[in-house]
Amino acid sequence: MGRVGDPPRPATEAELVQLWLEAATRVGPMRDSLGRSIEVVYPGRRTGLAGPDLQDAIVSIDGGPARRVDVEVHLHEASWERHGHDTDARYAGELLHLVWTAARGGSGRPPYILAPRALAGGRARRGRQTKADGWPCWNAAGRPADGAEVRGAIRAEGVRRQAERAAALESDIEALGADQALYRAVMRALGYSANTRQFEAVAEAAPIELLGALAGPSLGERRVRVEAELLGAAGLLPSQRGQPAEHPHVRALEEAWAYTAPRAAPAVGDWTLAAVRPHNRPARRLAAAARLLSTAPLARRSLSERVAGLVLAAIDRGSGRDLVGWFEVRVGPEDFWARHLDVGRRAARPLPALIGRGRSQELLVNAVLPFTAALGGWSKRPELVAAAGSVLADLGAVGWNRHTRYMADTLQLERRGLGSALAQQGLLRIYRRWCRAKQCGECPAANAAAAIPAGAGAGE
Repeated sequence: MGRVGDPPRPATEAELVQLWLEAATRVGPMRDSLGRSIEVVYPGRRTGLAGPDLQDAIVSIDGGPARRVDVEVHLHEASWERHGHDTDARYAGELLHLVWTAARGGSGRPPYILAPRALAGGRARRGRQTKADGWPCWNAAGRPADGAEVRGAIRAEGVRRQAERAAALESDIEALGADQALYRAVMRALGYSANTRQFEAVAEAAPIELLGALAGPSLGERRVRVEAELLGAAGLLPSQRGQPAEHPHVRALEEAWAYTAPRAAPAVGDWTLAAVRPHNRPARRLAAAARLLSTAPLARRSLSERVAGLVLAAIDRGSGRDLVGWFEVRVGPEDFWARHLDVGRRAARPLPALIGRGRSQELLVNAVLPFTAALGGWSKRPELVAAAGSVLADLGAVGWNRHTRYMADTLQLERRGLGSALAQQGLLRIYRRWCRAKQCGECPAANAAAAIPAGAGAGE
């Protein structure tokens, strides 16, 4: 029988996660199995992804400075090995291990916090994860985030995020040249968070000058050659993975890769697939890049100047939304990629696009527009900077992700009032610059919220 005040034993790990979220900041310093004093400033957030149960927790260990850690939760400590975490690189960072029952013996496990002892008496009311008392961005009575000041602060941060990206890309233009800098930015965007580094490595191994030299007698042949180059540089051709080339398109890719032999070893081999949706697998994204980079207009003109011209033309037409369609990559029903998730894996249903409208808009926001602004700054063409800003301000929401949803919930925002790409970029900047580290005193959204009298509504 447990002590008075001890929390009841959770039935599942999900219940133990919820107990941690509700109680960790309320119990004061706790001790881990090494005897260290751990004070939880922020308990972390669920991500829904493979890896530790909670990310971005903020703790002070033995009275030291606040640091960001992950939190993994198990009912029994031995689940660390049973679940394969001891050999999984996603669990190799700084991490708190919360367990209900400690195990005997074993080595290599991280220090643990014993939940019944650490969380006793700290449980809040049952329900949603509670927010730390005193966070200035949250005022349940006044709902300050409905105020125009907060929305304005968020949009201003979106402008700053674009300017920061443009400044970084100006350095890339100076170092790599405009075409390679844009190509690298596009590849980064296509890699998403899971494979950004790998896509950058492919862009380095198969530079834009090489792709431009792979001209063929027809658009179809040029596409095959560029696709083969990207997949080969990535180490994702069937011959590089010990798979047969059964489909005619795949055999054509192998022949095109062999055409430019001899070849060095593939540049990339450690692709992340665990957190990637099947239709976003790297081979499909590389095939999408090949279609974008081998179209006839781009083959006849500098990639950077062609894209800058598209942005300027969109402004001349009065709307930047037409650009979203330009970066879509649709495939016909007989196309290899309409039926395959990878070179050796068929799809359960037809896939009409390598890059759909939503992903096209993400590519525009995360690569094309920041690059256009960077090219304008680097080449002293303010019209490009202005055009990139106008297109961003004109675009609707890219799509909610775990970070923007988290920020909207934290700020008590109505998502309908944030239906623009600019606002979502602002939420991302606020999250990464201030909210992730809980530097509330410096957060512009928190400061704007604190300036609104309690009880003030959206229309005041």
